[in-house]
Amino acid sequence: MATPKSVPQSFAEGLRIPRRRKILTNLLRGEYLTDLIDISTYPTIDPFKANLAGKRVLVVGPEAISQAMAMSYARAGASYIAIGAHCDLVPVTAQVKKAAQEAERKPPRVLNVNLEIKSPASIDNAAALIQASFGGIDILVMDSGALEEAKSAAESNLKRWWDSWTSNLRGPYLVARAFLPMMLKGGEKTIIFVASAATQCVHTHQMSAYGTSMLAQLRFAAFLAAEHGDEGLLPFCIHLGDVSTSMSAEMVKNEHDRSMFRPPSPMTIRSKRRA
Repeated sequence: MATPKSVPQSFAEGLRIPRRRKILTNLLRGEYLTDLIDISTYPTIDPFKANLAGKRVLVVGPEAISQAMAMSYARAGASYIAIGAHCDLVPVTAQVKKAAQEAERKPPRVLNVNLEIKSPASIDNAAALIQASFGGIDILVMDSGALEEAKSAAESNLKRWWDSWTSNLRGPYLVARAFLPMMLKGGEKTIIFVASAATQCVHTHQMSAYGTSMLAQLRFAAFLAAEHGDEGLLPFCIHLGDVSTSMSAEMVKNEHDRSMFRPPSPMTIRSKRRA
């Protein structure tokens, strides 16, 4: 089977191309790996239908995705939500409490934690603060990452290339190392790593540091499962598809590449089963 001449620039375009070409393209891009393709929240994961009363959640990351996750946990009724990032979190706190109120849930106790993903001392201090404030953590969400410039390895900047590994692997390792002792004592024992489709394919954007470090993050999650699975630990790696964020904006340099990170067309149905 020949390699397709072009990669779909959007979800909607991907649905229109012939079946054989679409399957190969999706495999190359590492996307659309399930029979059902969703572009919105569906009933199984609808936070309004969940009941997380009494649960303690930590979301690590400064991106809009992290904030949206914290708001979803508030809608699901989580009682304690900590947000760890190295930025101003006051506006996020108001949004999280508003989300709970709109969902007619009891407002959670929200803890803003100054957490620098590259600093072991900062992460250890955050763990101590959350242990003292919440008595532990049930669910840990890791959504902190970094992208280097879209250049080949030969043309790459040494510091920026290695910074991707520091944020995408060393950071999650440091956070897991700091919080695992309290998590293994009881509760949901769930860790969610927000990874990338780059764990499954070689991207065309010349991001060797991002791709390899995210693949290593996936393997790290597998090791955590092997090491602590018999204690009830549930580590997951997920990727969310092409999402427009400030981090992805750093990568794309022209209008053609930027189109990959646009939301699907409003005309696209909520979900569609592959042909």
